[in-house]
Amino acid sequence: MNSSEIKQIVKEKYGQAASRVKSGGGGGCCSASSAFGEEDPITKGLYAADETATLPEEAVLASLGCGNPTALAELSPGETVLDLGSGGGIDVLLSARRVGPTGKAYGLDMTDEMLALAHENKQKAGIENVEFLKGEIENIPLPENSVDVIISNCVINLSVDKDQVLREAFRVLKPGGRFTVSDVVVRGEVPPEIRKHMELWVGCVAGALSEEEYRSKLAAAGFESIDIEPTRIYTAEDALEFLKAADLDAVLIAPQVDGKFASAFIRARKPGAAERLSASTTSVQVFDPAMCCSTGVCGPAVDPQLPRFAADLEWLAGKGVSVERFNLAQQPEAFAANGQVKQALEAEGTDCLPLVLVNGVIVSKGTYPERELLARLARLQEAATKPTYTQAIAELVAIGAAIASNCEPCFRFHYDRARRLGVSREDMALAVKTAQMVKDSPARAVLELADRYLNERGPGAESPGVGAARGPRKSGCCS
Repeated sequence: MNSSEIKQIVKEKYGQAASRVKSGGGGGCCSASSAFGEEDPITKGLYAADETATLPEEAVLASLGCGNPTALAELSPGETVLDLGSGGGIDVLLSARRVGPTGKAYGLDMTDEMLALAHENKQKAGIENVEFLKGEIENIPLPENSVDVIISNCVINLSVDKDQVLREAFRVLKPGGRFTVSDVVVRGEVPPEIRKHMELWVGCVAGALSEEEYRSKLAAAGFESIDIEPTRIYTAEDALEFLKAADLDAVLIAPQVDGKFASAFIRARKPGAAERLSASTTSVQVFDPAMCCSTGVCGPAVDPQLPRFAADLEWLAGKGVSVERFNLAQQPEAFAANGQVKQALEAEGTDCLPLVLVNGVIVSKGTYPERELLARLARLQEAATKPTYTQAIAELVAIGAAIASNCEPCFRFHYDRARRLGVSREDMALAVKTAQMVKDSPARAVLELADRYLNERGPGAESPGVGAARGPRKSGCCS
């Protein structure tokens, strides 16, 4: 299915939702609440009663979002707000009240039926500082540097060209302007066949990005101070009724999507004019958790990502990228001196580490990005060579490390992750066997050393002691 076909399907779907509302039915979010006769877990409970009490009923019924961006955007009187994909206008009307008569709220939508409904709701609400525009979020019909705040409610994930949407958002925002949207994000690996099933109960998920993808795309568009805050994580129980209604095996599928999708509030900021006059050289800063070193080759619990990431940073440095790395155990002052890092630590604790910043913008939290993503963020012209050290291999290494260090929780954790990545039980068994051989090797070596020292009878003499009792030594490493 090409991008034009997808856009047409989205347009028809939301046009039908507007028609249902005007005929007295419900809107049905990203999913189809109207098909089930009740609120779905995406849309329910998003707005407080005092927020909707003075709005037209049709504006509330046409709410197709996954969050309440106006409640989190911290709007101020006199500001200009733009809602991308404004639908029936609920977030535009709420924003207009928050910015007051000296401010203005724009709503942008491509669907004629929704625009007609939004105009009716504006008239019923009696709010004057509102203007609804027809257009696409990939081509915003406003001049550059004209908007203080951009909001959106579960719409950007529906676009087939999210990079263009974010570039357009950056263009129309004033220097220092704020990007504050609600959207659905993916958390962890989801098998393609499961994700396809999920489209039957929440259309918003079809094009949803992972948290890391969202961060990287915002950074590539030029945004800084990027933050993603999950506001509602969807459980297996949330999915059950939808899956049953679609004649799918809900008992089998629901546990596999448990916690994999979430509504999130996504914040970013367009740098001020002075801030944009920065050096052209790309800089990458890595703030590691406390550890004895950053090579990943020492200690009993080796993080298998570290050797791969260290090689990727060396590769970046070879391309002319400025690379700095800070260890919490050895350089705590660097963490305190960086405002964004300090704020992340205060809000989330050390769970947010490692933090990766590109040109001063946090682009990754809690994980080490792959080389391809680092190269894209650094805007290198030369394509990055895809590393052979995959996440599946990393989990096998971690399983081996768990065996070698006798860490039962570590083994269970990495076993579960490996299974989710499709690693076979046979491969995991080989990893365990290899780890056991490596683990036993030092004990064998020291016993043989003791045997030679305690039982040596002269040059070339065979020792009948400990080593002989263990049998002849086989050739090969760790065998």
